[in-house]
Amino acid sequence: MDSDTKMKIGLAIYNFDPKKGGAERYTYDLAVRLAAKGHDVCVFCVNGIETKGITVVPLKTYRYPRWFRNLSFALAHRHAVRKVRPDVILGYGNVLDFDVYQSHGGVHSIWMQREIASYEKRAWRLIKKILLQYNINQIIQRKMEEHAIAAYRSKRIIAVSDMVRDHFSSHYGMDKQHIDVVYNGVDIERFRPATVSPKGPATKILFCAGNFRLKGLGPLLQAMGNVVRQGEKVHLTVMGRGKKEPFKALIDREQLGDLINFIGEHSAPEEIYRQAHIFINPTYYDSYSLTTVEAMASGLPVITTNWAGASCFVGHEEGYIIDEPDNIGALTDAIIALTDPARRKVMSENARKKAELLTIEKNADQIENILLEVFQQKERERLYNMSGSSQNK
Repeated sequence: MDSDTKMKIGLAIYNFDPKKGGAERYTYDLAVRLAAKGHDVCVFCVNGIETKGITVVPLKTYRYPRWFRNLSFALAHRHAVRKVRPDVILGYGNVLDFDVYQSHGGVHSIWMQREIASYEKRAWRLIKKILLQYNINQIIQRKMEEHAIAAYRSKRIIAVSDMVRDHFSSHYGMDKQHIDVVYNGVDIERFRPATVSPKGPATKILFCAGNFRLKGLGPLLQAMGNVVRQGEKVHLTVMGRGKKEPFKALIDREQLGDLINFIGEHSAPEEIYRQAHIFINPTYYDSYSLTTVEAMASGLPVITTNWAGASCFVGHEEGYIIDEPDNIGALTDAIIALTDPARRKVMSENARKKAELLTIEKNADQIENILLEVFQQKERERLYNMSGSSQNK
């Protein structure tokens, strides 16, 4: 690969701000590192922070209703792209114009199935199924994914995990060889273990999500209730923009009111990781789970499920994997096992070592190589078409 080739790279995300969430943090880190390699990086966004070496291209969209916001974003991006004219465009399923499709949300229909499964009561699951099936925004999201997949023989498709690659292959009948797997990287300098383990008699648990229900806060609270009734001392910190109110009745039922702290979003999540002993992500569906890898980089043993893409990095030496978040018994046993400081210490060291293989620099190198391959292929096609046109004159 010609490392001297410099490209004009287009990225698109609604919020270009690392404080907004995992996808935003990943996009920001990727943009910064591609720019540091000498590429001209243009970020198409509605809300963005000015960053040295990166051109922020503002898009005007409608905020409500949500389906119109997403559709207007894709159309505004198409209009802006024709003016800016990037050499190669990396899309996340939120745009119609792209050269490389990187799926951060996984297969939409599988996400829908797992979203429905995350509701505890059967009646709620039925209602959610109907709402999602006929929701205009969900229909648009599904059609945009189908648009991307329909072009997979002429475009490049990137899955963020082996799980997502397998889902694309089984759901759309795609050849796995046509799907690149590039794991999202983590800034291992920013996310690093605490120099001193958090003090106190209680095992400090961290849960981090935007959608508390989908990421399994309900099962975690039930398991915590079991752990407390067995005499273990634990404390839970819940970080993220989710809402506490839907879980208040469950918290009261399990008598956990004094053992949980909801802190909302945090501008420096790395500090919160370093205040915990273990990280639990009992998710119903997570195409990758950057928070899991951030936790491992921070030296935290992890408990997660088979429905997290990053679970492939969690072996018996780094934590525990349960089959389904509703397996409360297995989740309870895993938490109790990690109340042992000696076991946590060994797993903490192993988790950090595993995360050191998943750096944002490695991710940026892999993405850059794919973008370069696509750019060079486009150049060859352009030159071929030019030569053909000149011969026909």
